[in-house]
Amino acid sequence: MAEIVASISERRLKCPVEVFFVDETHFSNEPYPQRGWFRRGVQARTPQPVRRQRVSLFGALQLGSQRFYWKRVERGSSKRFLEFLTQLHRRFPETLLVVILDNATIHTSRLVKEFLKRHDWIEFEYLTPYSPEYNPIERFWQWLKAKLYGASAFVTVEAVMARMRRLIWHYNAGRVARCPVYLWSLGDKRQKARIGLAPSR
Repeated sequence: MAEIVASISERRLKCPVEVFFVDETHFSNEPYPQRGWFRRGVQARTPQPVRRQRVSLFGALQLGSQRFYWKRVERGSSKRFLEFLTQLHRRFPETLLVVILDNATIHTSRLVKEFLKRHDWIEFEYLTPYSPEYNPIERFWQWLKAKLYGASAFVTVEAVMARMRRLIWHYNAGRVARCPVYLWSLGDKRQKARIGLAPSR
């Protein structure tokens, strides 16, 4: 991690830089139980949907502003991943995007490598394999799913997305309490990445 921080700090001396923690996850209309209360001797049951549905989400947690950008896709792939990065670029057209991410196949494919060679507005910093604890977006996903689902099931995945959008709006309005906190230090400025929700697509 020290090498990544030093590399980003060096880039910031040359041009405007925005740092993003990027990852993808899946959402379904099935419950996501964590823990709960029930009477002793009574078996707890969670409702299940009649038909299971699932979608994938790409997410990018911005270090400086603590905002979260996301894109819904039916299935994660390198092509869809690059579309998401291009979407971020449109939001920050005059800025170098430094993306911190894991070594998943869709992040390291030939298509992605060729994309990086063609575009100078984005650079990747890969984390050490099997080290999700260094990527705050992992904690974000966990927090978001616990907040979103509870022990509830949804009839459709569209209902899940509708509830998530409402949570996102509340976060951006500063109405979400007890967000996880992840501390990062770039150069001589300490920045807090509050792991929370995202602006709409």
